[in-house]
Amino acid sequence: MYLDEIFAAGGPLAGVLPGYVPRAGQLQMARLVERGLLEGIHTVVEAGTGVGKSLAYLVPALRSGKKVVISTGTIALQEQLLTKDVPLVQRALGTDLRVALLKGRNNYLCREKLARLQRDTFVASSGAMEQIWDWARWTTTGDRSELAVQPGPGEWEQVDADADDCLGELCPFYDTCFYFQARERARFADLVVVNHALFFLDLAMGGALLPPYDFAVLDEAHQCESWATSALTSTISQRTVGRMLRRLNRYYTLDTAVEDELGEGMRRLGSRLAAVDQDRYPLSANAPARELLLELAPAFERAELWLDASWQSAYRGAFDQQVAERRRELCMRGIVAHRQALQQLQSAGDETIAWVERGEPGERHRICAAPCEVASFLQRALFERCESVVLTSATLAADGSFDYLRRTLGYEQAQECVAPSPFDYERQAGLYLAPPSLNPKSHDFARRAAALVEEALDRTRGRAFVLFTSYARMREVHRLVAARVAFPCRIQGELARSQLLSWFRRTPSAVLFATGTFWEGVDVVGEQLSCVIIDRLPFPSPGDPLVAARLRAIDSAGGSSFEEYMIPAAITRLKQGFGRLIRSVEDRGIVVLLDGRIQSERYGEAILRALPPARRITDLGEISAFLGDSTG
Repeated sequence: MYLDEIFAAGGPLAGVLPGYVPRAGQLQMARLVERGLLEGIHTVVEAGTGVGKSLAYLVPALRSGKKVVISTGTIALQEQLLTKDVPLVQRALGTDLRVALLKGRNNYLCREKLARLQRDTFVASSGAMEQIWDWARWTTTGDRSELAVQPGPGEWEQVDADADDCLGELCPFYDTCFYFQARERARFADLVVVNHALFFLDLAMGGALLPPYDFAVLDEAHQCESWATSALTSTISQRTVGRMLRRLNRYYTLDTAVEDELGEGMRRLGSRLAAVDQDRYPLSANAPARELLLELAPAFERAELWLDASWQSAYRGAFDQQVAERRRELCMRGIVAHRQALQQLQSAGDETIAWVERGEPGERHRICAAPCEVASFLQRALFERCESVVLTSATLAADGSFDYLRRTLGYEQAQECVAPSPFDYERQAGLYLAPPSLNPKSHDFARRAAALVEEALDRTRGRAFVLFTSYARMREVHRLVAARVAFPCRIQGELARSQLLSWFRRTPSAVLFATGTFWEGVDVVGEQLSCVIIDRLPFPSPGDPLVAARLRAIDSAGGSSFEEYMIPAAITRLKQGFGRLIRSVEDRGIVVLLDGRIQSERYGEAILRALPPARRITDLGEISAFLGDSTG
């Protein structure tokens, strides 16, 4: 059966999907993807919101007869693929292919660690741990997402299937191991669904985590540069060293001199890192911290020498030669990884950037090192080795061009297209631009912007996301606005992200003040979200060490970092924020951009051209009429 028949009004998709309406962009994308899979060509598609890109790549993938890995950027999209889209396409095509979900191993429960913990402690140490023990009795997947309450990282660490604790086939629970069962299902599956974190870590490890595959589909591909960078990043922190020491103490009577030297060295380093009052800064800006790193190197070397000499005599518990040798290998791997990270940090230069950032709660600061660019790595590890790679997202092109994506991800030859959204943006969406004089860099921006936010919320009767590029600006504007509007307001940080979204969806006229994590991956259909207010053009921060390194590299090569990196990155981000608003053909809404530079600076025209063609609103007083409200 031809694709045109499958996607036709009376075709098999229409037969299993109530209310199915053929979409030209969806068929266009499906044709391109199928051609790429058949001819071994890489494919890049910007699929506008509403195109239905999941079905457009699933139909060719399931018809290909080859093993396909689909990688997504969000858990929500993984769940949508597994529980809705894949079963629907299978019914439409009359296929019964094997489909598997595979997550990173830290998401799975380790039966051996749990048994050892229960043997040593007898009673669960907390309410969360008691839930884990109860859950372990009935779970068939060991996937931590099944837990009603998510444990903290310190508690989950005690029972997770960490690679550096895994005995593999020597483990007494190997045959019933949740992680290896998931890997086995993936090995025999025709279609494997993973997330970007696992996909790019597999590339970084030379294919050690995923089964061999013929084709790869990367959904939400605008995130690929970030995830690839994360996979190639080495990290040292008090948390990583603490975990390494706890592992050594679990299996050995550790020399206190070794433990004290590393522990004290990391405490001194942590204090030195915190002396710079920034969330993220170049390691080169903290000379004393670099000196402390040099002092740490011998401590890790002494730990390695101690383990090599004492792994038998200091071993805890009954000694089994094979198990003991595997334990030594695993613990040695952790020490060596830290030594290699130190070397990478000390040799940072033009090709590698080292920086300091605040970690997760309880981690304080961590030091990271990563390559300045990932294009050459992806070219070698992915695009030259995989027969056909599909990159898709609602935001890939900048002003109709894929040059930015091509430079950052490293593919050379690909078929590219923009599949247009079926939504009528001129009728459904309005765009209000702040006056040219309103500059986010001015001292009175928050006060002037707050007045516009207040008026916009009055006109839309709440029902809005107010999105910011910084926490400080978010808190400042929230303080100025929240008490002055008659709508329920919440600010990011008051509740967990999922709880905030649930609150917003069920609360009439709700207003949510938020930052980066709410720019994408959020789906609120209907009039509950009728306005998205954006504080400024979302250029990457030039003060960010990685961004600064990439800008320098472009300029050193004779390019224009602002034109080639900053503007395309801002367009991608802005389109993601815009995409929160119109999610169906019935939605109507307003985007309010508070950054007047889009009208006063020469680059503003290029950014506006790249946005969906919304109707221009010149006065906030027009909003009520546009939304069809009688109030205002």
